[in-house]
Amino acid sequence: AELRALAADHLRPLADKGEPGHVNRPLVAELGRLGLLGRLFTSGALDLCLMRESLAQVCTEAETALALQGLGAHPVHAHGTAAQRERWLPRVADGDAVAAFALSEPGAGSDAAALALRADEDGSGGWRLTGEKCWISNAPEADLYTVFA
Repeated sequence: AELRALAADHLRPLADKGEPGHVNRPLVAELGRLGLLGRLFTSGALDLCLMRESLAQVCTEAETALALQGLGAHPVHAHGTAAQRERWLPRVADGDAVAAFALSEPGAGSDAAALALRADEDGSGGWRLTGEKCWISNAPEADLYTVFA
């Protein structure tokens, strides 16, 4: 009930001001200010499901923004280097950085086993991506992109 009230009072008004097809940065920032994005990295699956359900009852845009932040940042939380976690997770949790999730590909959809995009070391400490992605959440406006290859 408390989360639904927060969503009604703080998130719904911001969601109503958003532009369809664009990242609603004020909404993401408010999710961070309310401490909801930080819970993506500290809560268990059941708590996250209940949180998302409560948000969705009042403001689907807030639930979607929360879910997309989690999709884009969780791989960094779970498998990123210490430097990547230090650089990105506080900014995602604060709502200052928007995360993107790039899994789907033409011909493969979201079947991770059928991905064709390749990531090859480029010799300078970086990676060269070869292939295509589609339906990238929060693109092209994200700050952080988690790309599956």
